[in-house]
Amino acid sequence: MTARPEDLQRRLTGLEQIDEVVGALRAIASGQSAAARSALPAIEAHALTTRRAMARLAASTAATTAPAGPGLLLVIGASQGFAGAYPQRVAATALQALTPDTGLLVVGRRTAQALLDRGRQPLWSADLPGRPAAIPALASEVTAALVAQAVAHPGPIDAIAGLPAAGHALAAVRLFPPEPVAAAQGMQPPLMTLAPAVLMASLLQEALFAAVARALMRGLEAEAAARMQAMAQARSNLQRRRNEVEAAYRQARQEQMTTEMIELAAGR
Repeated sequence: MTARPEDLQRRLTGLEQIDEVVGALRAIASGQSAAARSALPAIEAHALTTRRAMARLAASTAATTAPAGPGLLLVIGASQGFAGAYPQRVAATALQALTPDTGLLVVGRRTAQALLDRGRQPLWSADLPGRPAAIPALASEVTAALVAQAVAHPGPIDAIAGLPAAGHALAAVRLFPPEPVAAAQGMQPPLMTLAPAVLMASLLQEALFAAVARALMRGLEAEAAARMQAMAQARSNLQRRRNEVEAAYRQARQEQMTTEMIELAAGR
């Protein structure tokens, strides 16, 4: 039975309202992605400055390596909805990288739940904020949690985060030990008021903070990019559905007009 034109018109109105919501969500995600991307150069500069300071200390402090062990894995996933299968993809990638003894820390409640559903309980978790301005505070919390958990889980510290620049590819990156910067020829050791070992320990923690902040910002950008892609797909599906309803409306309106003309011709 063909639907009434009035019912189809109401469906069209509802689809238009949904389209407005989808467009707003996509615009918000686009702004978040751009803001996160613009913040990355400052984080990179801070990380490089820290590593250069460590290089200047290299002459007076033994090189630092991670103790042997399974280490820790920081997983940065999704916190909000409407991101398609992105939270599950991050969780699946994490499960492939985890060993039974690896310590797991998760940022992003939806990815944390996906890992819980698969039987992996994180040692620590937090939600991923939607604003780049909130990343430094979260990076401090994550760094403190990593340092605390490293006592029971010695070894390297890796992170898994979405990388939009690589087509949303998910990959594990090394957070600790930090990538060394070669000391320039003739570089003089810095003037210090602290013992070299104490200063190096502080710089190592600052390098870990910078690496965590970079991973979190990339995770925020990746989640926003995944939401943009999901909203683009939703808009495409809405357009297809709207075309179908519009075609059904035209048919129903034509049938209604034909019925009315027949009734008028018959003198009803």
